[in-house]
Amino acid sequence: MHIVSNIRNLDKFLKYFSLAAGNASWEKEWAQRYSANDLRANHYDLTVAQVVLIGSTITEDRDGKERGLSLGEWMIAPLIGRESTLGHSSVLPSDGIAVGTVIDYISTGGGLGISVDNPPNQGNPTKVKIMGILQYDDGRIARSLDFALDMRTSEKLCPVIAVVGSRSGAGKTTAALNVIKNLHDNGNKIGVAKLSGTAQRMEILELAVHANQWLDTADAGLPTTYPPSQENDERTRFTVEQAIMAAERNLRELSIDNDIIVVEFGGDLLSASVPEILANPSQLHIVAVVMVAESATAAIGMEQKLYKISERYQVIPKYVVGPSANLRANRNRVKRETECAGCYDLWNINSKSASQEQIESSIADIKELTQNLLKHCD
Repeated sequence: MHIVSNIRNLDKFLKYFSLAAGNASWEKEWAQRYSANDLRANHYDLTVAQVVLIGSTITEDRDGKERGLSLGEWMIAPLIGRESTLGHSSVLPSDGIAVGTVIDYISTGGGLGISVDNPPNQGNPTKVKIMGILQYDDGRIARSLDFALDMRTSEKLCPVIAVVGSRSGAGKTTAALNVIKNLHDNGNKIGVAKLSGTAQRMEILELAVHANQWLDTADAGLPTTYPPSQENDERTRFTVEQAIMAAERNLRELSIDNDIIVVEFGGDLLSASVPEILANPSQLHIVAVVMVAESATAAIGMEQKLYKISERYQVIPKYVVGPSANLRANRNRVKRETECAGCYDLWNINSKSASQEQIESSIADIKELTQNLLKHCD
């Protein structure tokens, strides 16, 4: 039985569902135990599913190593909604999904839903059949929210540096890694978090190479912060509420043993509950924002969106990095058209085609950005 990686508190899960750790000989019988016809699964509910058609989507083990899914493979995975611009998307019907329904394996970290709109180069997702809906002995449906990690609570939050992007794939992880490494090299204990998007174990582990501690949304019980649909309904409001609480919970845990927290917000500033999580920067102790933009126009749009989210971002320093900062012409446009506190090239240092002069300039930019961020953290 494959227990997807986004069910993070495995010890607690196996305390209630110990048979899931066994061999495959009893899986069908076990699924039938949870196949009551009157139940329907919804966002974050845990299901017993079986792979019925191999597609392009893959999974990962609990160490974040990716692998393909096998025909006939059994799994325990949550239902999720997801609005992705690069990967497979998912919506969930308002009346839930019944046992026996064939749906899609949406995300590598583990998540099932109904695929309705995907990039043409991604291929069709793997199909799974819902064989059962996981229930406790008292009849309640088990949810991913039930298996968050046990976390401590700090009364005072560390300074938080928020890394946001103009789109998926803009380079947020590259920017965050540079910031984390240089803050770490300055002798600081760095906590790292991903507070939005659809969680994948490999992504948070990649981000945390130079970190003292790391957490993502799945650690707080949320395999995704996307609502099950884009309708402004009760389910969406519940998802947003959970995303805000999960963000603060992760930050309070990370504030105990670290000096600074660097947060990468998955996706962009338009979805995945990002606007709602960012709505109160004082509550999250955000002291600076690193905006990763692919163009000067994108940087302008990001700045205006932040102001729309909260007027408080007008006084929080904002630094622009990304492709919009790798050439002098780009930097001039950003500085002229935005109120950013600085525009820095973090890209040429990793470019094989960059000149030595460009590489040295990029190194100097990273160091200057780090010193500015440290001043805000003090």
